[in-house]
Amino acid sequence: MEAINQTVVTYLLNASWQITVIAGLGLAFDAFLRRMPFRYRHVVWVTCLGACVLVPLVTLVLQSYAGGGMASATITGASGSGELSESGPGVAFRFHSRSRAISFPSKLISTLVWSYAAFVFFRLIGFGWSYRQTLHTRKSAFACGIPETLSQSLEECSAKFSVPAIRVLCSPEIGSPSTLGHIRPVLILPEHFFEAGIGEQDVMTALGHELAHIRRRDFGLNLLYEAVSLPICFHPLSLLIRARLAQTRELACDEMAACLLPSVTDYARSLVRLAQTMFAAAPSAKTTYAMGLFDTRALEERIMNILDTGKRRGKWARTRMLFAVGIIGAMSLAICGFSVRVADHAAAAQQRFVGTWEAQYKGRAFFTLRISEENGSLRGSCLHVTRLAKMGTKTGGELIPTTDETTQEPITEARIRGGRLELQIGDDKDPILLDLLPTGDNSADGNIVGDTSDPFVHNKPWHFQRVSATP
Repeated sequence: MEAINQTVVTYLLNASWQITVIAGLGLAFDAFLRRMPFRYRHVVWVTCLGACVLVPLVTLVLQSYAGGGMASATITGASGSGELSESGPGVAFRFHSRSRAISFPSKLISTLVWSYAAFVFFRLIGFGWSYRQTLHTRKSAFACGIPETLSQSLEECSAKFSVPAIRVLCSPEIGSPSTLGHIRPVLILPEHFFEAGIGEQDVMTALGHELAHIRRRDFGLNLLYEAVSLPICFHPLSLLIRARLAQTRELACDEMAACLLPSVTDYARSLVRLAQTMFAAAPSAKTTYAMGLFDTRALEERIMNILDTGKRRGKWARTRMLFAVGIIGAMSLAICGFSVRVADHAAAAQQRFVGTWEAQYKGRAFFTLRISEENGSLRGSCLHVTRLAKMGTKTGGELIPTTDETTQEPITEARIRGGRLELQIGDDKDPILLDLLPTGDNSADGNIVGDTSDPFVHNKPWHFQRVSATP
């Protein structure tokens, strides 16, 4: 559990600064493409969202592979396997990763983890509630006779955007036209759309915008973006990225729909008339994932951008967009190599005991411990003399070797408790129980422990020296 908590906090630490960098890149390249069509700017923000989700996860993978500190990995492309290896045939790409450990109190780590879990949980509840409202809106819709003007406009818009015939439903619970569904999308219109009084241009504006959403498959993509952004919902700038995604999506649909009318001015006027009509008679707003005509609540900005459409240039737009996406991808890969991590206190404590330790008597080693770390646990072996004798008083004497004959036994159990290493050496029938208490970086005192009636217990400790950092 402690390892999981450390991993989660490490993810949060890296995501906090990495998302900030990526959002900054998004804003910079959004300004770089300010005179370009909004569909290209939308792609930039989609790239930023993907980078924000993937970069912290890739950082965790690199840290796990590198094991902390400065590490180097070679990625070979001989067979396209993408495996990490030290060497291999083909063209190799060497990637360096630098990670810095930061120590946190255990209580703070637990607080951060539970706070993050609660944040994601409530965000997940909001996601589920909005989706439930979307389903409710779909169930409340019903088939209704379509006026001839509406039917003709729908056919013209469908032909323009190469969209197959879709179902048109009516619902009293929505205030503006909306599209729902990904595989079999439906167009849901408010009741007043089936009444006389709405001009042909206004109908073309509303239907054109909604069919543009269907052409772009925005309903399914929006659900995907909401789902993948759940892990980063704790970051304030994730709200900015999602808002810019929604805004550029609506403006891209406006650009597509404006082509159906004689001029962008006519489209802007129709949008204003529709807004006045729908907001005046709209029911109470509900949060859903339906692609509505006025979802972003930024009508003024949309009108200004529509009127500014003639000033935007499509020349080199795709090239600029690809350049922006490439730079964001390259920078995201680069920042994966610089990370922080929560210091693993358990691993640090284990490393303190790894190596070869010797206890000597008259310049000769009689008790040697070879301790190694394997899969998060301490293992090893012990080479010791076969006979010991007690010299001195019963409770304060010293155990000394009385023979040069040695035997080797495995360390069957190793546990760190209170800063000391408790070892069980040999089988369970007649084990040696030894406590190793560090007294310096490369020195420790060893005490035989066990039954108080054992004559080898309560003696002067052996002085161990670490003669090698490797077992």
